[in-house]
Amino acid sequence: MSRVPSRAEAKDSNRSRAQRPRRAGRIARAAVPDDFNARDKLLDTASRLMSDRHGLNVSLSEIAEHSGLNSALVKYYFGNKEGLMVALVERDAAVELQRVRHLLDLDISPSEKLRLHIAGIINGFYRRPYLNRLMHSLLDHREAETSSARTIARVFVRPLMELQAQLLEQGVKAGEFKPVEPVLFYVNLLGACDHLFNARYALQSIVGGAGVTDAVRERYIAHVYDIFINGLRNSMPAAAPAPKPARRATAKARR
Repeated sequence: MSRVPSRAEAKDSNRSRAQRPRRAGRIARAAVPDDFNARDKLLDTASRLMSDRHGLNVSLSEIAEHSGLNSALVKYYFGNKEGLMVALVERDAAVELQRVRHLLDLDISPSEKLRLHIAGIINGFYRRPYLNRLMHSLLDHREAETSSARTIARVFVRPLMELQAQLLEQGVKAGEFKPVEPVLFYVNLLGACDHLFNARYALQSIVGGAGVTDAVRERYIAHVYDIFINGLRNSMPAAAPAPKPARRATAKARR
């Protein structure tokens, strides 16, 4: 007959089973020196690879290889690749949002704040050309609501819209801007700032050259600012009065 395990043996067996799911986490943790931030290393590596390739096609194995870390660390810190990408957007978004918050408090005109805001977005995409496309990739799911989409909306889209709305309101109060819809402004401005990098290969095939150089970036900042400031400027010429309809000749005049 098989022996019935004692209460102490059963307790030890249950403890062993409970500890099994955490084994990968213990292995991943043990593979990292105490003074090394592996989480930041993985984020930096993913950012660098996507920046170099100007695209999102980066695998976990490539991130692990270029970072010199075990791929099990991705699961340990982020759960999966999508979790890593969401964390990367959160990190990058925090930098951009802090820049805009600081900009709103400066003692300069709303028009100058707009110029600096446009320059900040374009320079940010110049350093991280993957960022806008990565956000849209995470937002563009077949499911209407996903955890990733809600996170991106919460940490970047809504906060940036609100900050831009404050900038637009400052311009209206100062008499420099006409009222516009903040949501449409957000979509229009982000799309314009990003498209220089999204269309870089098409531009190279059409006009040639070395792509988006520092000189091209500076010219594009001035170009986008010129378009938006003229669209927002509250100094539109008064509309010419409509011509008066010609009076019909009277019967007496015709005679």
